[in-house]
Amino acid sequence: MKSITRKKIAILGIKGLPSKGGAERVVEAIVNNLHHEFDFSVYSIDSYSKDFQPKDIRLIKLKNFGGKHLSSFSLFIFSAVHALLFEKYDLIHIHNTDAGFIVPMLRIKYKVIGTSHGYAYKREKWNRIAKFFLKRSEAIFLKFSNVITSVSKSISYELNMRTKKEVIFIPNGIDEPKWIENVSLKDEYKLRETDYLCFAAGRIDPTKGCHFLLEAFKNITSDLNLVVIGDFTHKKDYSDDLYRMADDKVKFIPFIENKKTLFGIIKNAKLFILPSTVEAMSIMLLEVAALGIPIICSDIPENVCVLEDNTIYFKSGHEKDLKEKIEFCLDNYEEISGKAKRTKDWILKQYRWEIISDEYRKLYNNILFSGHCPKVTR
Repeated sequence: MKSITRKKIAILGIKGLPSKGGAERVVEAIVNNLHHEFDFSVYSIDSYSKDFQPKDIRLIKLKNFGGKHLSSFSLFIFSAVHALLFEKYDLIHIHNTDAGFIVPMLRIKYKVIGTSHGYAYKREKWNRIAKFFLKRSEAIFLKFSNVITSVSKSISYELNMRTKKEVIFIPNGIDEPKWIENVSLKDEYKLRETDYLCFAAGRIDPTKGCHFLLEAFKNITSDLNLVVIGDFTHKKDYSDDLYRMADDKVKFIPFIENKKTLFGIIKNAKLFILPSTVEAMSIMLLEVAALGIPIICSDIPENVCVLEDNTIYFKSGHEKDLKEKIEFCLDNYEEISGKAKRTKDWILKQYRWEIISDEYRKLYNNILFSGHCPKVTR
């Protein structure tokens, strides 16, 4: 009996693995759940992946140019050239519209699935020239990708208005939180369980809205502290502004790579607050909801589409409304906690990675074997 040759799929558009958040987390989940059915090759920055070599997938580590603007640009170019000249894949899956400018090159030889993880040009870290390039890259991404998906329901609707192709909504997912460390902040920060509110993100930049949270927090009459966790080195001027805004009740904790430790701290918080002004589909929001603790988040469509009526929202960018929502949650904590536990059960039914990865599996098989996309099921 002949063995079936597995189809080869290359993934481009991310910095690499192991994941530290965002699109990388999505790629990591896809390959971890589907590597038994497909041969995956993931393109990565050599320095980013260092000595990391995952089992069952191929990690192609490439050199790139340094600098904020050239780093990803050069990786995408080198990845496309490598795929065209030295490889023979059955399908290319590009993550992030930033990499859209290489899709026409890849289409010379391959079918391409493109996944949008949000509007990169809305991030404040980019200057005017970079934002113009990112917008053009997105337009190319939409025009030349064979199939387009988006992790955000609201963004998929918006992109559908700009292309004749159907943009398929496939959300981000989560694994059920298990074996989370019971992390105490008592020794280092003098904080006991539920003594603090919490906000956490990967990179801390203005679009995460931390400054709105600090403004709201300083006007709250409470003995609670505020714990802010993230990478404060990414946009130093902004981080310096946050430090100046904060009083001694605000505790800044550098980025925590170990998820068990990170979610051990978050799980012990009284409330988790996500004040972002820009998101695609926040995996952090899903993961915190799966812990069963109360959440307050901004009412941007990307958040509302995820949690629907299962959490508390405040008007994005309005620190006064955020203050009032925090006070409401503290005054009605028993009711809010009960709602959070029900939200946990709902999230774990809707957004498990096993379910989400199966949608990608169906998509791959439809393109590989029939040339058609599956119908949208959400």
